[in-house]
Amino acid sequence: SRALLALCWLTLLCALAPSVFAVDDSTGATTTAHMHTITKAADANAVLAAAQGVKDYVVNLRRQLHRRPELMWREHGTRDVITRELTALGISYEYVSATGVVGTIGTGAKAVGLRADMDALPLTEATASSYKSEIEGVMHACGHDGHVSMLLGAAKILKAKYDADPETFPGVVRLIFQPAEEGGAGAKEMLAPSDGSTGLLMMKPELESVFGLHNWPYPEMPSGTMGTRGGTIMAGSGCFDVNITGRGGHAAVPHNNVDVVVAGSAVVTALQTLVSRLTDPLDSVVISVTVFNAGSASNVMADSANLQGTLRALNPKTFIKFQDKIIEMVQAVAAAHGCTASTSFEPEWNGVKRIPYPPTVNDAKASALAMRVASDMFGEESIKTVVPVMPAEDFSFFGEVFPSVMMWLGAYNATAGATHPLHSTEYVLDENVLTTGVALHALYALEYLRVGI
Repeated sequence: SRALLALCWLTLLCALAPSVFAVDDSTGATTTAHMHTITKAADANAVLAAAQGVKDYVVNLRRQLHRRPELMWREHGTRDVITRELTALGISYEYVSATGVVGTIGTGAKAVGLRADMDALPLTEATASSYKSEIEGVMHACGHDGHVSMLLGAAKILKAKYDADPETFPGVVRLIFQPAEEGGAGAKEMLAPSDGSTGLLMMKPELESVFGLHNWPYPEMPSGTMGTRGGTIMAGSGCFDVNITGRGGHAAVPHNNVDVVVAGSAVVTALQTLVSRLTDPLDSVVISVTVFNAGSASNVMADSANLQGTLRALNPKTFIKFQDKIIEMVQAVAAAHGCTASTSFEPEWNGVKRIPYPPTVNDAKASALAMRVASDMFGEESIKTVVPVMPAEDFSFFGEVFPSVMMWLGAYNATAGATHPLHSTEYVLDENVLTTGVALHALYALEYLRVGI
C-alpha cells in the first residue's frame, strides 16, 4: 500500500511535469514568473488524487473508531488504533500527555503541525447507523472520530510522498493526535505536560504553525464547502461553579435563617446585567446559569446553594475581564443577602478539572494560506469567509503560541442524513467529506513548509 502510494505520487508529478516546467518560446528558458503558481497547481492535483485514493481506508478507520468511543483522558483504545496505523506506515511517534500521540514525518529545520482531537461525549447514540456506538452512554457526537481518520489519511499520503523522494520533502510534519478537547484542555497539556515530560513546546525543530479542521454540519456550510477567517473564529469559554453559604433552618421562621435560595436567585438575575450594562454593544458576551441546586425538603431552608454556568466571549480581553466581574458580582450580591460565596473557573467535574478556553484567534496569514490551499484544490466557489461563533475550542491554546488556523469543513448533507448539530444524540457525519479533509491537511502542510505564510 505504501509503495503504491509512492508510485502514484511519482506518476502524477511526471504527468504534470510539462506544466510545472514551462518553457519561454522566445528564450528557451524556464518561465520562473509562473513557477510558484504552477507548482501549487501540480501539488494540489497530486494531493487531491492521493486523498481520493485513501477514501476506503479513512472511512473504515472512522467507523472502527465510531463503534468504540472514549471520553476525555480515557482514549487508550483510540491511541492504540493511531499507533497501530502509524507503525504500519513506518511513521515514528511519541506519547505526549496521558493519551496523546505525536507522529513525525520528514527532516529539516522547519516544522508544521496538523491537529486532530480524539475524545467522545457522554451521550447515548440515537441513530440507526450500522456502526453506531457499542459503548453505552458514550458517543462520537462531535465528529472527532472523523478528525482522527482524516489526519491518519493525510499521514498516509504525506509518508508516501516522503518515501517517493525524501530529499525533496520540504521539512517536518508533526501529526498531533490530541485528547480531551471536550473540556479537559488537552491542547494545553500537549504543549507542556503537567508531569514535566516532553511536550510540543520542547520538540525540535520548533513548530511554526498548526492547522486544525472541524466538521461543521450546519446549513450555512453544506458538504463540499470549507471556510475560515483571520482573527477570532470561536469564543472563549469558561465553566463557573458558585457556592453560596447562608444559615439553614425551618422554613416557617425565615427571619431566623439566611436564605441561600433568595441570594442565589438574585445572583442569577444580577449576572445578566453584566451582559446588558457592562458589555460594548459591538462586543459579544454570553453568561448562562444552567444549574441551581439547594435543599431537599419543602419545609427546610438550606444551608448552601450551588450554581453552575458558562461564560462565553469573542474578545480575549473581554473574556478575562468578565471572569473577574462574575466573581465580584457573586460576592457582592451574596454579601448583600447576608451570605458568603466562592466562585471557581476551574471546577472539577467527574474527576476532571475544567480549565477556561481562551477565544480561538486565527493568524491572518495562516488563514489566508488555508483559504488558498482550499481554493487551489476545490475552487473559489467552495470556500467561505465565516463569521465568529460562540462555541469554543481548545485549539485556541495552539493559536496563543503559534501562527495557527482552525478551518471548518462543511458537512451538512440532507441526503446523507447529516442535518443534526454537533453534540446531538442524532448527529451523523457525512463521510463524503473525509477525503476533502485529508487533502486540506496534507496540502496545508506541504505549502507551509514550501513557502511559509
